[in-house]
Amino acid sequence: MIIKIIQGDKNLYAKIMDKYHNEMFKFIYNLLGSYDETEDLLQEIFFKLYENLKKYDSSKASFRTWMYRIGRNHVLNHLNSAKHKLKKKTYEYDDEINRSDDNIEKQAVKDDQINRILMAMEKVLKPKHYQIMQLHYFSNLTVQEISEVMQIPDKTIYKAIKTSIEKIKEEVGE
Repeated sequence: MIIKIIQGDKNLYAKIMDKYHNEMFKFIYNLLGSYDETEDLLQEIFFKLYENLKKYDSSKASFRTWMYRIGRNHVLNHLNSAKHKLKKKTYEYDDEINRSDDNIEKQAVKDDQINRILMAMEKVLKPKHYQIMQLHYFSNLTVQEISEVMQIPDKTIYKAIKTSIEKIKEEVGE
């Protein structure tokens, strides 16, 4: 499929964008906490993916893993930019993105819990551990996929998840 896209089949690339749009949006949003910034970065990431398709090597990683690696690096570059450092980060978990049922009270409790966890993660975790937790719990990447995206050993991922959970539980008090 990638070869056909490289040869000019833009409809196939549109299908890939449709397939991964919501997943990547959630990943980026949970790192940034800003809807507008997320939309902008998502467009930039999909453009960057398209521009770099010739560099993709399926023998090294799945497309999904490669996409997350590029997306993660793009978001980190954005976060490190002077422009972003001037903005104050707020934590607002977008319940419309993640709404799973119509019970508003249950959803409000769930949203509150997620916000508390996100704030605890930001407060007690090192940036690398924060990213691992985001990828694992909010983007549903496997340990192997996270290892490929972040280019660190599986054992390090397992240890980071375990210690991060302990720190978050201690901070949240549950």
